[in-house]
Amino acid sequence: MAAGGPPMRSRRGLRTFSSLQNNRDYRYLFAGNLCGNGAHWLQLVTIGWLALGVSGSAFHSIMAVSVRALPILLIGPWGGVLADRWDRRALAMVTQIALALGALIFAVLVARGQVDTIWHVYGYTLATGVAFAVTQPARQALIANTVRRPDMANALAVSAMSTTSMRLVGAGTAGVLLGFLDFQWNFFVEGGLYIGMALLMIPMRTPYQEASTAAGKSPLSNLREGLSYVLGNRIIFRLMVLNFARAAVFGPLLLLLPAYASGALDAGAGTGTAMIVVMGIGGTAASLVISSWGFFTRKGLVCLISLISGSGVILTLGLSPWVWLSVPVMIVMGLSQTHFIVSNQTVIQSLVPDTLRGRVSSVWHYEQGLIPFFAGVIGLTANLIGIASAMVWFGGIALAIGLFFLLTFEDIRRLD
Repeated sequence: MAAGGPPMRSRRGLRTFSSLQNNRDYRYLFAGNLCGNGAHWLQLVTIGWLALGVSGSAFHSIMAVSVRALPILLIGPWGGVLADRWDRRALAMVTQIALALGALIFAVLVARGQVDTIWHVYGYTLATGVAFAVTQPARQALIANTVRRPDMANALAVSAMSTTSMRLVGAGTAGVLLGFLDFQWNFFVEGGLYIGMALLMIPMRTPYQEASTAAGKSPLSNLREGLSYVLGNRIIFRLMVLNFARAAVFGPLLLLLPAYASGALDAGAGTGTAMIVVMGIGGTAASLVISSWGFFTRKGLVCLISLISGSGVILTLGLSPWVWLSVPVMIVMGLSQTHFIVSNQTVIQSLVPDTLRGRVSSVWHYEQGLIPFFAGVIGLTANLIGIASAMVWFGGIALAIGLFFLLTFEDIRRLD
């Protein structure tokens, strides 16, 4: 019998939801994350349309969504410090309650017609971005704190499944609500989902969380310790570099699809939407495959292969003038991105000490704050040479990085 819980259930046959079956506390976290991810995608879709309605500007519609990631640049690492100093469960609950209050107050303001300038929209988006930057490292670390070590990869795959599936559900729900009701109801539902996540965390425990060693030092010392660990651990550092390379090219793709669909394919919004849906299908399929059968080879090698294959998709999109190729190839992007994220995170979360898990997770998620910057660089390049050529260049750069790591670093290839 494993310490701290009942015997593991049989591993024969499909193991799709074994982490949920074997770990009571992870079931609460997973259900809560469904609520949190649903609220996230519901907000992103709603904010874009609200910003467009208030300002009449497509630029503000895009930027109002993008700025949500900016607080990660300043606050994200400190969120990791808090996750290692405080009780992670309590920190996640408090931030979800804050998000809920913010969403409900904003819903009332929208209902009363008091959200009448684009700066009100930016203010709400930035405020939720601050809470997200604080809670994200804790939410990531809680996965390892609620599952046995052998269930780590399955738990991360199931977690990725909740993200990809709720992208479709949350966006679809937002569309239905906007079609039949006013904007404020989207924010009321968003607030309710945050409350649901907080309530689900009340009975949850963290049996695999170790006692904090960070509280005895200053927060600044904690921050330096976390950064020193990432920079000083050769394998962790290389995995982080790969993740930033992935984010630099894969991350901005959704923001660039409208320009790509119109500029490279001479197509409309329907084509861009179809590309997003197909990518979501690929991501969900990858989550199911990993959680059911595991990885097809060593996790480090999966990480490298998926970076290369995803970069190949970007390159293909840049070279393709055909809708019949650009839409279906997005399923490979979904498969590649999910395989990369799950394999990369599984190795990192398996190697890092629990007392540093929050700080290391905050460095991993720091790339999210840089996605608007990456998108801007690619967008400026596209203005000079065209969107298709820009995607060829940046896809080629990411492909070269993946091949360099594959051929050079045996320690990454052999990671399992």
